[in-house]
Amino acid sequence: MISCESQRKGAVFVFEIIVQGVGALGILASVISFQCKSHRSIVTFRTANELLFAIQYFLLGAYTGMAMNLIGCVRNTVFTEMVKREKKTTGVCVAFSVLFLIITAATWAGPKSILVGDAKVVSTFAYGNKNPKVVRGLTFFTSASWLVYNLSVRSYAGVLCEIFTLSSVIIGIIRLDLPKKSKENA
Repeated sequence: MISCESQRKGAVFVFEIIVQGVGALGILASVISFQCKSHRSIVTFRTANELLFAIQYFLLGAYTGMAMNLIGCVRNTVFTEMVKREKKTTGVCVAFSVLFLIITAATWAGPKSILVGDAKVVSTFAYGNKNPKVVRGLTFFTSASWLVYNLSVRSYAGVLCEIFTLSSVIIGIIRLDLPKKSKENA
C-alpha cells in the first residue's frame, strides 16, 4: 500500500520534471533562435524562449521573472514591427525600461528582483543597438544576472540556458571582437 507521503513525493517529483521540461523547451527555442537568418525568425524564437521561461517562473512562484519575460515578449513584438518599418527604437527602449522598473517594484521578492529588472532594462537597450560588439557586451551582463536569478529560484533549465548564452557570448567576443581590437593596435 502506498502511503500519502509517498504519493506526495511522487507528485512533487512529476511537478519538478514538468517545470524543468518547460525550461528545456525554452532552451531549445533559444538555441534555434541563434541559428535563424532573418530578424523576424530570431525574435520569434526569442519570444518563444521568453514565454516558455515565463511559464516556468510562474510554476516556480518566481513572479518577477515571469512578469519580466511576459513584458519581454511584448517588447520583442514591438521591436520586430519597428525594425520592419525601419523606425528608431530609442523612445520605445525608454518606455519599456520604465515599465520594467515599475514591474520590478510591483513584484518585489528581494534583491534578486533587482537582478532581472536591471537585466531587462540593459537588454532592452542592447537589442535596440545595431553594434554587435555592444550587444555582446551588454548580453554578457544580462545573462550573468539571469544566471544568478535562476540559481536563486531553482530554475535549473534557466541556469543551463544562461551557461550556453554566456559561453556563446565569450566565444563571439574572442572570435569577432578581439581580433578587430588587435588589428586596431597594430
